[in-house]
Amino acid sequence: MPIKLNEALVKQGIADAVPKGRAYDIIDAGCPGLIMRIGPRGVKFAFKFESGHKTHRLTLGSTTMLRLADARAIATEARRRLVDRLGVPDDRWLEAKLRQMRKLPPKEENPAPRDPALVEAFEDMWRPGEWTWAQAKEAYLKEVARVRRPATHLDYSKMLGVPELARFDGRRVKRITVDDLATVVHEIHESGRERHAEHLASVLRPMWVYLAKHGTKLKSGVEKPIPDLRAPERTPGDKPRANGKVPGGHIASPAEIGRALAIARSGAVEATVATALQLLVLTGQRRRPIAEALVEDFVPWIETPGWGVWSMGPRHRKTAAKRGDKHRHCVPLPPALWEMVQAQMARAAEAGTPYLFPQVRPKRAGDAGDGHLSDAALNHKLLDMAIMASPHDMRRGLSTTLQAVFRCDPLDVKRILDHNEGVRSDDVLEKHYTKDDRLDLKQPLMANWCAWADEQAAAAAATLPGAEELGAELARRRRERELAGKGKRTKPEAAEAGEEDKPAELAAAA
Repeated sequence: MPIKLNEALVKQGIADAVPKGRAYDIIDAGCPGLIMRIGPRGVKFAFKFESGHKTHRLTLGSTTMLRLADARAIATEARRRLVDRLGVPDDRWLEAKLRQMRKLPPKEENPAPRDPALVEAFEDMWRPGEWTWAQAKEAYLKEVARVRRPATHLDYSKMLGVPELARFDGRRVKRITVDDLATVVHEIHESGRERHAEHLASVLRPMWVYLAKHGTKLKSGVEKPIPDLRAPERTPGDKPRANGKVPGGHIASPAEIGRALAIARSGAVEATVATALQLLVLTGQRRRPIAEALVEDFVPWIETPGWGVWSMGPRHRKTAAKRGDKHRHCVPLPPALWEMVQAQMARAAEAGTPYLFPQVRPKRAGDAGDGHLSDAALNHKLLDMAIMASPHDMRRGLSTTLQAVFRCDPLDVKRILDHNEGVRSDDVLEKHYTKDDRLDLKQPLMANWCAWADEQAAAAAATLPGAEELGAELARRRRERELAGKGKRTKPEAAEAGEEDKPAELAAAA
């Protein structure tokens, strides 16, 4: 039966709580629901109540923590909570009550954060196959190689291999946030390489589009693309390059055009490179179509004896293949230029290659190469000639000369230089209803331009030294650039620089 608890009974209960002692309960008559439970493990207060047709016992605490008055206060409030239907008194409610009575230490408001590395490691245990940065990069470049041009694949490979991205090695690609990537882009921009930063952002954006596609997101873990990744705005004004040239603002001068042709014809340059340089200058085409030109694309112009035609397919023209454009860009070749191309076609046939300009040497030892001349070789050779103009500047020189000297209509010039020949790429008439190479309209421009360029070459040739001396001068400039870290090789102990660029006759004579 219930007995009103007092301190004497509490002390008696504590004395009875010995190992192997008997266990019994005392119901407190002074506080409905309060029980003092005595057993071998000690004395505890509990609150007994009915809820949901079930009997519940809530252990309040031991006599070492609670006095009788404390236990009665907790039991009274718990009973009131039940009567007022505020909820069932449970362990969480009891913990809060004991903290309020300062029987338990206060709860930490801001517990120490968990180690992010440990959290990531735990989460990664559940998805062990997700790609790391290296695996994601490999998968993306494989896709680029499948759907884009080889030059694009090479460019993207270089950009994704920049040292600033090495910080992501070993990390799951899904852990790399847009802020992480933006930090890299901003660091490159702040170092002064503003165009480089823009280029890197333009490569990372489509990579994340690929990683977030339905077919790859389960492997990558990337949920969404990063369309907002952008490099900071460029610094106003034109930043000159190391050679003093403003990008996009230099036009090859008559002296530069003449010097390039004269040196290429002097015999001091290997025949394949020399022919490629002349075709570049005299047709005004971009360096990639020159380097990757196919022998089968060069044919005689049957209607005009002595002339040839260079018929470029879509894969040689910027964005044409991607747009599904099947038109061919045709450039007529005057007799002297066509004769030179035919000689190169014979050399290519002897080498057993489909490319007009076979690869001179691999980029590095053991590299099988891509079979054709490197487009960068054209830039390097112009630098060896002490010519500031780049291949693209030569295109500007052709356009400027035809319009300023010969007063040609800009549309006519576009028929030579523009891969769309001055017609919008979405022009329905041109795309679906017209098949016209317009050789008759292009012929006068090519005749005038090549004759003018030959005059500049003749003037420049009169000032050049002999072939052997000129070859040594080209080799010396090449070595200087390599030692300055601006050539293909930077180690001075490499094989005698420039020897492999000499024509066979000069190399034998040396």
